[in-house]
Amino acid sequence: MKRIEAYVSSEKAEAVLSALESSNFQATFFESKGMGKGEKRELSFKGRTMKMRYSTRNTIVTIVDDNKLDEVISVIKGSGSTGTTSSGVIVVSPVDNLITL
Repeated sequence: MKRIEAYVSSEKAEAVLSALESSNFQATFFESKGMGKGEKRELSFKGRTMKMRYSTRNTIVTIVDDNKLDEVISVIKGSGSTGTTSSGVIVVSPVDNLITL
């Protein structure tokens, strides 16, 4: 089995989740903060403006069988791409054991 982690921009997270769901894949979603090339937000507080050190990203994690690996990657790339060089990253790693509770 393989674990796929897809780091996508916050604007594309809902589209990726919808595309995975419509393709009958289950995914776990959580927000994360990264210090990548993405646009940094500005925060105003009591007349002072500060640029945040991080850009907000989203992470979508799904575990799939080896037979569906290419299909999952294709769905994520098709729905998560923004057309820029920093639109996201997909990481594939092996899963040695899967234990359900």
